Amino acid sequence: MFSISLNKNKILLYTLLFLFSVSTLAQAHHLNGKIEVEGGKTLKNLIIYLEPADSSKLKLEPKLHKILQKGRQFNPDLLVVSPGDKVQFLNDEDREIDHNIYSLSRLKNFDLGLGERGSVLDITIDKNGAGNFYCSVHKLMEGRMISLNTRYFTILERPGKFILPNIPAGDWIVKVFVFHRRYKVVPVTITLNAASHEEIELKVVKK
Repeated sequence: MFSISLNKNKILLYTLLFLFSVSTLAQAHHLNGKIEVEGGKTLKNLIIYLEPADSSKLKLEPKLHKILQKGRQFNPDLLVVSPGDKVQFLNDEDREIDHNIYSLSRLKNFDLGLGERGSVLDITIDKNGAGNFYCSVHKLMEGRMISLNTRYFTILERPGKFILPNIPAGDWIVKVFVFHRRYKVVPVTITLNAASHEEIELKVVKK
């Protein structure tokens, strides 16, 4: 009798979890769009992201990110984080190769010191912004880190179509981070009310 009762409880639990998942997905949206650059210039690594229109609704739990150092390269070499996140640098080289990761950027000024093979060194991001990081031992090693107030973003290697899946209903501001200092994108406010596929067109223009 106990075994049968336990099975029924499991079935009930799985059913509730399934219904919760279906309900959550029904409230999610997909933001489709296209981004073009004035003059047809091919800008690399455009970061399209969403922030809530009401900043008081911004609640981001800290997240752990990992950057590998292998083959004298950073992987990934472009990382999007948020304030409060921790970033771990893992020396995952196949051979006995040391790295010394540092940054002189406004986002985070740090020097992790010499990290041998297998070492794990970390930093915590405490503000918004962007910055590069390097290895003082290997001059060709370079990476970029961007800190944004969001978990909803996509990175485009070049201008074109994009999609942001599973966006909750509400008022959002669509923004674009452009690495090229001579270009910008005017933020656009959108409202997502029902489960649907919204479409938007963005334009990168010269400042």
